[in-house]
This record gives sequence, C-alpha cells and structure tokens, in this order.
Amino acid sequence: MLYLETPRLYFRIFRPEDAADLFRIEGDADVMRFIRTPAADISHSHQRIANELVYASENEGLGLCACYEKENSAFVGLVKIKHVENTDAIEVGYGFVPEAWGKGYATEVTRASIEHLQTNFAGRPIIAFIHPNHHSSRHVLEKAGMKQVPTIFEGHEEAVVFEFMA
Repeated sequence: MLYLETPRLYFRIFRPEDAADLFRIEGDADVMRFIRTPAADISHSHQRIANELVYASENEGLGLCACYEKENSAFVGLVKIKHVENTDAIEVGYGFVPEAWGKGYATEVTRASIEHLQTNFAGRPIIAFIHPNHHSSRHVLEKAGMKQVPTIFEGHEEAVVFEFMA
C-alpha cells in the first residue's frame, strides 16, 4: 500500500478508522469550494474509504491518502494519486484542513507525488485538475513544476489541466 514521506509530512492510504478525518475535508464548505458540494454527513466518508481501499488493493502505488504532520501526527489533509479513467495519465491532487493552509504542504506533497510517479510509473503523464478560479492551486502546481496544458479530459471539461513536464 502507498506510503510516502516528505521532510515535514507523511501520507498513507486512508483506513476505516480515518472517516472522521476525511469528513473534516469533504464536509467543509471552504475546503470543497472549488471541488464539489460538501458531503452532508460522515456516512459518505465511510463509503468513500471502503471504495478507496478496494482501489488501492488493485492499484499498487496509487490511492487516496491521509496526510499527517511528522512532528505530532496531526491530520492535516488528503493526497490523491490515481489513474484518470480511460487514459494512461495519473492524477495528483490534495486537500487540506484550513489550519494547514499557507504552510507549503500542498507544494510539498505534490512534489513528493510527482517524484513517486516518476520512479514507479515512468513515462506516464502526470496531471492535475483545478477549478479555473482556484488561484492558490494554480500557484502550487506551478511551484511543483507543472504547466497548464490545453487538454480536455472527459468528465473534467470545466477544469484547467496541469501536466508535469519532465
């Protein structure tokens, strides 16, 4: 199962006991503002984790991860490293609790995700989808070495696409 570390963080596949942490992300309107409607209750998080555990077991080195500070093991967010349906691309994504915003964590996990993919999935396109108005994420992806590309992916027609160019 996927496990990665950065200088300040570690992330690993979500487990059933992490549902409350996942709900802190997916149930927060501020966090989800540029992604989708927030989850109404924790049952969504329980089901998502169950589905993601199946995905991770079938896709070594990929999945939806819980992200923690090394210093105190505090939950700070999620990291997504998953196949893009009907393509050979792999998507990287992230979401953090508001208390973790502005600390550089998104750039840190994006760089670590890219490094992991370059090592273990060499030659595969590495992409990220963001909302056109999410300027903070645009900045994060550019700092991580990704560039905006004029590509459209099925199911993501409204998104701006970034790709890592090695």
